[in-house]
Amino acid sequence: MTVKPIVKSSTEEFYDDLASSYNDIIYRCAPRYEEMQMTMVDYVPEDLQPLRILDLGCGTGNLTLRVLESFQEAEVVALDLSVEILDVCRRQCGTDRVSYLQQDFNSLDLPESEYDLVVSSIAIHHVDDPAKQLLFQDVYNCLKPGGIFTYVDQFRGETPGIYQQHMKIWKQFADCKGIPPQEWQMWMEHQQQHDYHATVGQQMEWLRQSGFQQVDCLWKHILWTLLTARKI
Repeated sequence: MTVKPIVKSSTEEFYDDLASSYNDIIYRCAPRYEEMQMTMVDYVPEDLQPLRILDLGCGTGNLTLRVLESFQEAEVVALDLSVEILDVCRRQCGTDRVSYLQQDFNSLDLPESEYDLVVSSIAIHHVDDPAKQLLFQDVYNCLKPGGIFTYVDQFRGETPGIYQQHMKIWKQFADCKGIPPQEWQMWMEHQQQHDYHATVGQQMEWLRQSGFQQVDCLWKHILWTLLTARKI
């Protein structure tokens, strides 16, 4: 499948245009995509039986489906900025136990103490670092006491050299997958315009500053890292 380069002025427009082909692209471009999502669900503490789950940046619903399968008594709110992506998610996940919410990470309006579990997959890096810190506070406030926030995302290396190596290894992976140069160029242009990679250390500290405890790194591969935190 050939993907034409897309240069858009906003993250919303970018993902609106990619909605129909996103699943094909993400499985091709994100190393160990299924593994990172499986690990996220596997490490939800056994003492937490979530009945209300929020999926932040649900995309086409791959993670939404996984939490529906893992927590069969739960209802999920799937939140995303892109209307087109939400339509794909709705077709993939249905409406039996899922409701859909279009909101921007920069201006979330979430009820307080509503959710037992908040999850997110490769979405939070689309907002800048001050917005990440506000987002973490919003997530903390919307969780019930004892609730878990767990997310996998792209992270910057702790040093410029490590970050450069991340990008080099990712490009090698893309080449091995036979990803066309124009598709790689599309991702790099999008990254330069709309992605904000912070380090693991920074984000763990921001989570603690928001009030979270039991902050931990559960899984890591190149840029992709899985963090978890609990509201006590």
